[in-house]
Amino acid sequence: MIDYSYRTKFEKHVVKLLDLYDLFPFHKHPLWSAIINKQLTKEQVVKAEAQHYLRTKAGQVLRHDAMVQSASVSEVIWKAIIETYFEECTDNDGTPNHLEYIKRLIIEGGMSEREIENLRNTPGNIAAIALYKIIGERGPGCHVVGAGMVEYFYAQLSPHIFRSYVDNYGFTPYAVETYEIHGVMDQTHAERALTAIDEAVNLHGWEEVEDSVRDAFVATSLHYDGMLQAALGENNYWNGK
Repeated sequence: MIDYSYRTKFEKHVVKLLDLYDLFPFHKHPLWSAIINKQLTKEQVVKAEAQHYLRTKAGQVLRHDAMVQSASVSEVIWKAIIETYFEECTDNDGTPNHLEYIKRLIIEGGMSEREIENLRNTPGNIAAIALYKIIGERGPGCHVVGAGMVEYFYAQLSPHIFRSYVDNYGFTPYAVETYEIHGVMDQTHAERALTAIDEAVNLHGWEEVEDSVRDAFVATSLHYDGMLQAALGENNYWNGK
């Protein structure tokens, strides 16, 4: 499922960052294994996606903060984030922002507006959001590169999730469009982040950038833990194996 050809086409420092994905290769996460193999009910999927909604809502604030901060720090970093910010967090391009896409999914799945307003984060989701925030506090370059490395792999996973939601769970393509667009969009987002790696290292240092990429993969896995916790009603955490 995951294309590892980057190991021959990118420079060594980029490969080193992308290889951190192997700590928590989320295409193997129990959440997505269960969804792709239709081991959850549709009701459980909706509960999981409700946590996706909450994480995305928190993530929009972090994207905005990184975008604003980068404007006074580095033009390279700002250029790497500004279009991604508009695409994900605003309606400026005439399409819904990502929070609206996910809300569309959980509403079609049967969740009411009142239930959405009263959603609470699972422990895994809380831990994920806290770690994403820490990454952002290291600087906008850490945010951009950390998120972009995750998007590099998420772009490859998303089409499989889309197909399972449509074929196995009966969602309409309209409801799960978020997973269709991420297959293409996150490739672009990752490419933008790749152009900013050297600048991020110049601004924040190699160790900060490396730690941020590692932590971005950890945070993403924690988020998926949180989604599965909501689906199953259990507070388990995946160890990446």
